[in-house]
Amino acid sequence: RFSAEAASSRDFQILQPSCPSLATFLLNFYPSVSLPRPRFAMFASATRKRGAQAVVRASRSASRRGRFSGGAAAAAAAAASIAASAVVKVSRPLESVSCQSQDEPKKGKRRADRKMGETLVLGLTGSIGMGKSTVSQWLQDMGVPVEDADASVHRLYAPGGAAVEPVRALFGDSVMTPEGGISRPELTKHVVGAANSENLRKLEKVVFPLVDQARVEFVETAIKRGEPLVVLDIPLLLERKGEAICDKVLVVSAPADVQRERVLAREGWTKEKFEAILEKQVPDAIKRQKADVVIDTAQTFDQTRAAVKDFVDICRKQVENERARLVQQQK
Repeated sequence: RFSAEAASSRDFQILQPSCPSLATFLLNFYPSVSLPRPRFAMFASATRKRGAQAVVRASRSASRRGRFSGGAAAAAAAAASIAASAVVKVSRPLESVSCQSQDEPKKGKRRADRKMGETLVLGLTGSIGMGKSTVSQWLQDMGVPVEDADASVHRLYAPGGAAVEPVRALFGDSVMTPEGGISRPELTKHVVGAANSENLRKLEKVVFPLVDQARVEFVETAIKRGEPLVVLDIPLLLERKGEAICDKVLVVSAPADVQRERVLAREGWTKEKFEAILEKQVPDAIKRQKADVVIDTAQTFDQTRAAVKDFVDICRKQVENERARLVQQQK
């Protein structure tokens, strides 16, 4: 039974705007439903090309062919009116099933050398004002190890950090703090603005490899500990094509008006500064299309946190099942 109450519950998460996903709806309410790729593709095609009525017809057709239960077909029909304008896209880690429309940009490469049962590496990203830092903290609260790229840079700039002397060699003593670290406000004077673009490139050549090395060590340590899941919190994940070191990519998103309101409410932020940052980031729409899962942070805190927890549980269950299969194979 579909209702407004059901739509607002934690079991039916509308991940706007790349979802609502009809497949997600079916999986949430009818977890026993199998979504074979050919039929799944028919849903995507119907949704993209012909709208809600075609989705209803596709669901009924699939039901008649025995691929979905009658209840699932009814659920598809009920969901069709809100799903018709969306790209049907869902990732099911347990079976690695996904579906994209043909005109959707490729997601990019993912980590190719992961072994069955090994730690899952999740890349977390999102544009400014989307709530990435909040989601990152929730993940840590859930016991998921998180490597924060910004925190890593802070460590590199701290007294004794690996970046201190190389940065000092580039810009001199003026960027040093009395304690022997790097002063970020002073460093900003040397690297922000079009006139300092060459200085910024020099700084990135120094800092990026050090951040990357810290990230590699973080993942290797997690694998040795047997962690089921770790998160790489990287603001510029897609800008630097960092999805290639991840098994899955989670993008936090919100409508543009919500994003703007959040950022401009911050002390010291102006419309011009906000727009300048946006110009340097991959557009939110592209990030959503490249994601394996999108979390809509325009929902309530409880709804958003529940969506994050659900995804974490799915990832952990995937690794648990893989490890169980390995044990069975060894018997």
